[in-house]
Amino acid sequence: MKEGSGDAPSNKPWGGRFSESTDSEVERFTESLSFDRALWREDIRGSLAHATMLEKIGLLTPEEGDAIRKGLATIGSEIGAGKFPFREEFEDIHMNIEKRLFELVGGPAQKLHTARSRNDQVALDLRLFVMDRSRELVDLLSALVRTILSRAREYRDLILPGYTHLQQAQPVSGGYYFVAHAERFLRDRDRFLDAVRQADRSPLGSGALAGTTLSIDREAVAMELGFSRVSKNGLDAVSDRDFILDFLHASVMVSIHMSQWSEEWILWSTREFGFIRIPDRYMTGSSMMPQKKNPDVLELIRGKTGRAVGDYVGLATLLKGLPLAYNRDLQEDKIHLFDAATTVRECLSILTRIAGESSFVEEKIREALEGSAFLATDMAEDLVLWGVPFREAHAIVGRLVAYAEKSHKSLSDLGDEELKGFSPHFPAGYSRSLTQESSIARRNHIGGPSPERVEERIREIEDELADMP
Repeated sequence: MKEGSGDAPSNKPWGGRFSESTDSEVERFTESLSFDRALWREDIRGSLAHATMLEKIGLLTPEEGDAIRKGLATIGSEIGAGKFPFREEFEDIHMNIEKRLFELVGGPAQKLHTARSRNDQVALDLRLFVMDRSRELVDLLSALVRTILSRAREYRDLILPGYTHLQQAQPVSGGYYFVAHAERFLRDRDRFLDAVRQADRSPLGSGALAGTTLSIDREAVAMELGFSRVSKNGLDAVSDRDFILDFLHASVMVSIHMSQWSEEWILWSTREFGFIRIPDRYMTGSSMMPQKKNPDVLELIRGKTGRAVGDYVGLATLLKGLPLAYNRDLQEDKIHLFDAATTVRECLSILTRIAGESSFVEEKIREALEGSAFLATDMAEDLVLWGVPFREAHAIVGRLVAYAEKSHKSLSDLGDEELKGFSPHFPAGYSRSLTQESSIARRNHIGGPSPERVEERIREIEDELADMP
């Protein structure tokens, strides 16, 4: 036995082929227990279903099946209570559970791996994990969207400045603004539902890469575990991690949307804007400047987007050079998956609270709306109604805006003679009809900001949330 080496080869599931034990540094380098123990629930679920199937086809006796089930239940209780004797020399969560099962029930534990490889075992665990975490994030997104819809109704009639290029553009309502964010998170919800659909294939029975000669019942195992179908090719099934990339892509998109909203409210909470008031419990201070209130939580949500993007790029880079079938590189997939799942869950949870508990500072918003040229597009479109080609109308109103700015007036302050000087098509008293409320109300088409359309869309989204899984 080599000096400084680890345990004897027989302590490894593959030890029979080797003449010396694994080097201790290699043991540390190749272990995955430090992170893949997060799969313990999925691993026990998969083993229970596999044992039930082996018993049904006669490869386990009922007594052996009962012993395995009781042993796995004990292991689950031990891990849940923090009392499980994890051992790094057993490499990963799968072998730790198998070795502990042998300690608890003896011989039957040695039969559990019949017709199963760690390749299809870990593929199964990962699919179960992705499906469970995707459903969890779907629920969190549903809660966020419902919070947003509540704020949309609360602020349905509040007029906000709408921006393009971070420059004031047209008036919108608070309801319209919140529904815009709801639309983004609805798409994210759909992406996680699709991640569930993509992961919904049981790989168990693929073995190492080419199945087994034993008469297993793959469909029964799949049904017991909640899958609607089984994989159709073992070579693909044990090496496929597309479903994790689908999950990570959804994680990137929702992170981007959370980051965009965070950036907006970081700006809106500044003294320069002052549009939004975030509760102090979500702010921090400065160790040097007593006056500071910093939106650190939103800044961290914005910053953690980089982690989600990095997780996606990391796994995509890992996969891009791998030949069929399983390669040890795939051990690293879990680091990216687990990190993204935890990061997105935490960000969604706290953003929902901030979205539901912050408030608009209406007096500051009214100040921002004063004396602006928000209604310029309305004027141009009114000229179109009176027969002026749009490009000509655009130019006329552009000159009007420049004149109003030079005169220190808003467009609604211009008199009849001033307007007639730019176009004879303006009727008497026209400027008095220019209001931000009417501008919003007139945009009463599908996707527009009128109060009726906003309420209609809120109800559609509520119905959609009620109907979807």
